[in-house]
Amino acid sequence: MLKNSSSKGRPGLFRQPLSQKIRWSVRLKTYALAHLHSLQGSFLRIWETPIASSLTILVVAIALALPASFHALIQNARLPIEALQTTSQISLFLKPEITNEAARRLTEKLGGFPLILGTQLLTKEDGLRELIAYSGFADALSALHGNPLPAVILVRPRMTDAAAVTLMLNELRRLSEADHVQFDDEWLKKLRAVLAIAERCIAAFSILLGFGVVFIVGNTIRLELQSRREEIAVNKMLGATDHFIRRPFIHSGFWYAFLGALMAWLVANLLILGIQSPANELAELYGSPYRLAYLDLRGTALLMGSAIVLGIVGAIVVVNHFLKDLEPL
Repeated sequence: MLKNSSSKGRPGLFRQPLSQKIRWSVRLKTYALAHLHSLQGSFLRIWETPIASSLTILVVAIALALPASFHALIQNARLPIEALQTTSQISLFLKPEITNEAARRLTEKLGGFPLILGTQLLTKEDGLRELIAYSGFADALSALHGNPLPAVILVRPRMTDAAAVTLMLNELRRLSEADHVQFDDEWLKKLRAVLAIAERCIAAFSILLGFGVVFIVGNTIRLELQSRREEIAVNKMLGATDHFIRRPFIHSGFWYAFLGALMAWLVANLLILGIQSPANELAELYGSPYRLAYLDLRGTALLMGSAIVLGIVGAIVVVNHFLKDLEPL
């Protein structure tokens, strides 16, 4: 009885959340249907003016295709650079008094280190033969009494990041048999630096072109607002809110940017397709399995997302300024 009386005394505690949930679901459904209807209407309006709309979409596509293409080329350039990094090796020059047999034992010992992927020994005789074959001083070198060259151990590091290579270099320099340790990666660092500069330039170029997309979309929306000025003024007199008036123009900005980004994606991938055949032939000449890759999922998402944001921002700025300066009839 106590339980029933308490329930009857506070009926709102059980009915209010359910009614509130239904109210919010109706609002969300109405909001979604309104935006869907506005999206369809703005697309049909663009479809009704094919020439003007196509020109706007084409200009947006050109502005977006340039950074997208450069981004794809930079990503493809990173792949062979990383492959070159994995083939880097350390040259360990032993002291001249170290015999070939001692060098072999040290080579086997180093091969068991966890940080080392593989080792190769170049004996004193191997070094002399290479010097005679490639130096062009065969007669002068043949006149030497004895072999002044040291044995060299070529070490392939298992980890190729800067910290792991530095640690390995320090460990090799501590060896009592070591005379000099050389890791010729300066050219690779320079190549990475050039690539980093190119990425920064492309990022700055992309920002400038992004402002261009905002201006292009904004100018197109401004012209559409001017052509529908009287219609908008009448809607304002009938009680239409700014949000109601703003909605279709924002969706038009979305469509211009989305369709332009889609065309830019096609252009960037067509560019990769156009140079894929000669790039593959070049890779085959060097015996490399490297193949060009199309714009990846991350790059595609970045292209589409940034374009849509820029288009919507351009539309919002222009529409807000127009509504602020709109004079009633």
